[in-house]
Amino acid sequence: MGALLYVVFVTIGGLLAVAIGYLVEPVVSMTASLIVFLALFFANFVVSWIAVVLVMNGPLKDVQGRAAKSDIEKAGQEAMTGRGLMPWARQSLQRKTLVGDGYH
Repeated sequence: MGALLYVVFVTIGGLLAVAIGYLVEPVVSMTASLIVFLALFFANFVVSWIAVVLVMNGPLKDVQGRAAKSDIEKAGQEAMTGRGLMPWARQSLQRKTLVGDGYH
C-alpha cells in the first residue's frame, strides 16, 4: 500500500514540476526553466516520502522508532534482571562467582 501511494505522489509531483517548468520558460528563460524543473523534480522525492509517512502513520512524532527502541531495551533489561524469566533460566544466566571451582 505504501509503495503504491509513493508512486502516486511522485507521479503527481512530477507532473507539477513539468507544469511549473513550462510556466517559467516563457517568462524567464529556458535555462531558468530547466533549473526550476530539476529542483522541483528532485525535491519531489523527499516531499513524497514525507507525505506517505504522514498518510500511513499520522504525525511525525516517532519516525525513527525511538519509542519502539526504548520499549525493546526495557524488555531486554527486564529479562536480564529476571522479572521475565523462569527461576531456572534466571539462575543459568547469573554469573558464577565460586572461588576455587574454576568459575570467575
